[in-house]
Amino acid sequence: MNSMPPPEMHMEYSAGALKDGGKITVSITVPDKWHVNANEVTDEFLKPSSIEAKAEGIEFGDAVWPAPIREYNEALELEILTFRGTFNVEIPVKGIAKDSDGSEMNYDSLGTEVTFHYQACDNSICLAPASKTIRLNGQLGATGNAAGKAGGIGVAKKNESNDGSAAENRAEIAAGDRDEIASESRAGGAADNSAGFAGVIALLFFAFIGGIILNLMPCVLPVLSLKLFSLIKQAGESRGRLLALGGATTAGILCSFWVLAAVVAAVKAGGGSAGWGMQFQSAGFIAFMAVILTAFAMSFFGIFEIWLPWNATTRMDAAGHKAGLAGAFFTGALLVLLSTPCSAPFLGTAMGFAFTASTPVLFLFFTAAGLGLALPYMLVSAFPKVLKVFPKPGAWMVKLQKVMGVLLLATVAWLLWLVNEQAGMAGVGMFAVVVAASIGGSIIVGKFAPPGAAFGREIATLGGSIVVIAAVWFAVIAPQYDAAATEHFNARMQEQMTADGWYRYSPALIEELAKANRTVFIDATADWCLTCKTNEAAVLNRGEFRHAMDSLGVALVKADWTRETPEVNALLHSMGKSGVPAYAIYPAGDANKKIVLPELLTTAAIVEKIVGK
Repeated sequence: MNSMPPPEMHMEYSAGALKDGGKITVSITVPDKWHVNANEVTDEFLKPSSIEAKAEGIEFGDAVWPAPIREYNEALELEILTFRGTFNVEIPVKGIAKDSDGSEMNYDSLGTEVTFHYQACDNSICLAPASKTIRLNGQLGATGNAAGKAGGIGVAKKNESNDGSAAENRAEIAAGDRDEIASESRAGGAADNSAGFAGVIALLFFAFIGGIILNLMPCVLPVLSLKLFSLIKQAGESRGRLLALGGATTAGILCSFWVLAAVVAAVKAGGGSAGWGMQFQSAGFIAFMAVILTAFAMSFFGIFEIWLPWNATTRMDAAGHKAGLAGAFFTGALLVLLSTPCSAPFLGTAMGFAFTASTPVLFLFFTAAGLGLALPYMLVSAFPKVLKVFPKPGAWMVKLQKVMGVLLLATVAWLLWLVNEQAGMAGVGMFAVVVAASIGGSIIVGKFAPPGAAFGREIATLGGSIVVIAAVWFAVIAPQYDAAATEHFNARMQEQMTADGWYRYSPALIEELAKANRTVFIDATADWCLTCKTNEAAVLNRGEFRHAMDSLGVALVKADWTRETPEVNALLHSMGKSGVPAYAIYPAGDANKKIVLPELLTTAAIVEKIVGK
């Protein structure tokens, strides 16, 4: 993980006798290529810097900070306030403790302790909040001389007044003190790192739990047929074989998660914005899934069959085993690709952190989520008695296979519905050509390359079908679809209200609603997000929710992430989310404060947050 060395710190008291009106000046130097957030931040996702001073017998006032640097952060896609290089913070002396007779008591100015709390960031990541403490060691009373420790630990210069009394003029950290302070800073840093490490472990656990919950989310229902049929086929296998199949499924899941992590890392390295489920913003990805699922359905209907060219029984058996493992691997990979439109509970928070972290941490979080998604299959493979609930394989499986084909075509229909939401009926017509080409290719493979024919026919027909479909997509359909989708999206964005009566999100709208002292509920959603659609059907579109929001005077705002936009990217970053669904409440009159809600909603929970804000 990338890390910033602790900032260099130095402090000194103002010249003259220490009294009310004096001050400490703390000089802080941030390492090159890094910055710390200013004492004020433009987004709750960022943690502001703060500083505090303590000394026995001395009361300090509020720190006076320099003007921050305003800069635009491309990774967060918003303007931020930072401190870079060397800057000074002044901490005023508010008062000195006094005796009962009104005279100043002895105070421990050289025991002054200053702690700087900060969050370090570079152009791509923000680290966990940390702190550093420095001290001046020694004793200096109001009328006494410095009594420094051996080795020059405390140094105080004296100002000789007319009455001969010695008072503090300037205190600095001496060379002999630096080792002690550095040791204390390292110890403090270790404690901060331990807290940060514990937080990362907790988020990793959230990613793992979120991966498990993905198996129960509505986005996984379209591939339930593949999972169910695979389990039934495995019911009669040996335990060793089941373990191998479970391992292959797990490998397919993990490899797909790693590919997604690599894509995210590449997008971030190129200065782009990446989010969970972002592949469903790509027409090319949707077309690929439509072709694959259509071909699977045709195979389930018996239109064609992929076969291997070995005739010997032993080789066919070995090939069958290899094909079974390859099929399990592919099922795991396909499961991941179709499950990512959902952001399960716990997963959104974990991935919100992962998408802003370094590449190794990103891969670690994707691995945790993958292991969570794969856990049920690993458990079934390890404990095969669970499969006894299924009947023995037989002729009924042929009929079931056709039912599975129908369910896969239902998934293709869902993809076409998604295309309609993104590009209208013109886009659906274009994608219908892609689906028809996949069906046509399946028929050609089945007719000219049935099992037992020359193996070269299978290679030629299968490869030719893939080449033709790809050529039609890239040369003809893709350019037209992109233009149609852009026109459709722009037309939707020009309307202030959505079809169901919500405001369309924009930063300017949020500012206007804040000025009007309106509480705002934001729904960050996408047409391809099935969890979003489930929440809408169960909560957000119901009369109970609408009545509650109307009675509380809440403005309902929808942020559409079906196609990527910088404004919604920034909104998700500000909520600490990497994908949709994401929900937040802006209290009345405050556009900078937000209450982020969990991925699964209830009307009562939303009302409680609004009323208790």
